[in-house]
Amino acid sequence: MKIKGIREVFQKNKSSFSVGGGLSILPLLTSSTIATLGYTYQDYISNFTTNEWIVFFVISSFTMALALTPTTFMALFTGYFLGWNALYGMIPAYMIAALLCYFIVRWVDQGRFNDSIQKYPIANAIINTVHESPLKIVAFTKLSPILPFALSNLLLAWAKTPIRQFLLGSLIGMLPRTLVSVWFGKSLENLQDISNSGSNSITQMIVGGLVVLSIAGLGQIFSKSIKKQLEQNKSH
Repeated sequence: MKIKGIREVFQKNKSSFSVGGGLSILPLLTSSTIATLGYTYQDYISNFTTNEWIVFFVISSFTMALALTPTTFMALFTGYFLGWNALYGMIPAYMIAALLCYFIVRWVDQGRFNDSIQKYPIANAIINTVHESPLKIVAFTKLSPILPFALSNLLLAWAKTPIRQFLLGSLIGMLPRTLVSVWFGKSLENLQDISNSGSNSITQMIVGGLVVLSIAGLGQIFSKSIKKQLEQNKSH
């Protein structure tokens, strides 16, 4: 796709790309603020009742869907206070958040993105790959801790990923990174250490492994499919 083509796609999808930009930036801006508030009021939060935690996770599902809070950060945060029990709230919360974000993006986009890339073979090949192997694509996309949760939802919603495979793939892909984040949050001695989470060598190795696995899995699937699609186009 040439620069002119990219500019044309962008012009036709201004609202969707604006949403995408917000979904990428907002989580970075809110994490440090929540960590500071959590540190300041950690005695109060530590005494939350079960009902208060339920309310917290319900609210979190909406804030994660709207990219106000990153899922990885929320797993660290709740892991610090609840330990492994945080999984009982985090897993349903991020599944609800994924579903909400998916439908928000579909509502904003209204199918414009797919219409705007119809004349670009490689872009169409990528979309067709998502439809051919939706479960694998979603799982590998969600596996990478460096790809923002809401942004991945945006891309998958653009591609009109079937909802059932989207939800199952989200569960499979998000679970490993959530386990790692809750474990690391549980091991923190001080909530302020969240900002220095990258200093733990074991965590870095695990995160790096998940990123490599995600890239390798997606690369293998897309490269085969795109090559196949381009060969078919040439034959026609």
